[in-house]
Amino acid sequence: MIVCSCNFITSQEIESVITEFLDQDEWQLITPGKIYHAMKKRGKCCGCFPGVIDIIIRTTEAYH
Repeated sequence: MIVCSCNFITSQEIESVITEFLDQDEWQLITPGKIYHAMKKRGKCCGCFPGVIDIIIRTTEAYH
């Protein structure tokens, strides 16, 4: 599912980046900005950020 239509980023891509971060340090703070930076993208309208936060929470809870 496309989460960010400005950059055409899918939820699968976001979950993958989150998992990579958690593999490095499972207790680090992950933010939408950090995810976009890792993907070499940037928030344009930032309307997707609430959805990205939900994906961060869901993926982190499943990881732990």
